[in-house]
Amino acid sequence: MNEPGLYDAAGNSFVGADAVGIDRLIEGSYVDAWRRVAKVAPRTWLGNKSFTASVPVPNLTDGTGYVALPTDFYLLSKFKMNGWKVAAMEAALNNSRVANMQSNEWTRGSTMRPAVVIDNVDVDGVITPVLYYYSLQKGLTAHLIDTAIYVPTVADLKDKSDDYDLGISDQIIAPLAYLSAATVFTILEKPTIAAALEARAEAMLPGLISLKGTNATVKQ
Repeated sequence: MNEPGLYDAAGNSFVGADAVGIDRLIEGSYVDAWRRVAKVAPRTWLGNKSFTASVPVPNLTDGTGYVALPTDFYLLSKFKMNGWKVAAMEAALNNSRVANMQSNEWTRGSTMRPAVVIDNVDVDGVITPVLYYYSLQKGLTAHLIDTAIYVPTVADLKDKSDDYDLGISDQIIAPLAYLSAATVFTILEKPTIAAALEARAEAMLPGLISLKGTNATVKQ
């Protein structure tokens, strides 16, 4: 945080600033910075995990079904059922328009252009987030997952060691650092420096500009 040019108006740096808890402020800003970056960065640059071992709950007659999502699910990277020609790369959140489209066999997703939708279902009294898939050939004897990859919810840095593996690509480390630093300088009431740091992050990931002034942390 003592990079040349990032001093305050009085020329003060933050060397020896432990008294104001700089380390804790940086740790606390990481999760929000990651969520902003996750919305615009390629999913392959984020930590990815598999849920291919999940068991589908199919409607064989209708050619549809759903899969329970992992408890740490944040974003979908890729999902493909056996029999689909291509994978679904984005998951829609269920609403009236989506429900109307996917409930109609003529407008729903197909093996050529599959669709997946995130929704909640009641499983034995427990509300469970699931991924509905549309669709497969009607009357199959079973539905099998070919590929299921997701971005897990980010872990905060509290109590993490200095060599903790963030599990992210080198391409997003710099913009993450600038966004975190911008948050800290905002807290410390240094808006000019914070704005300069935000601009650096936006130059590295231009998609961040479109998120400015919005809530970029949609909870799935």
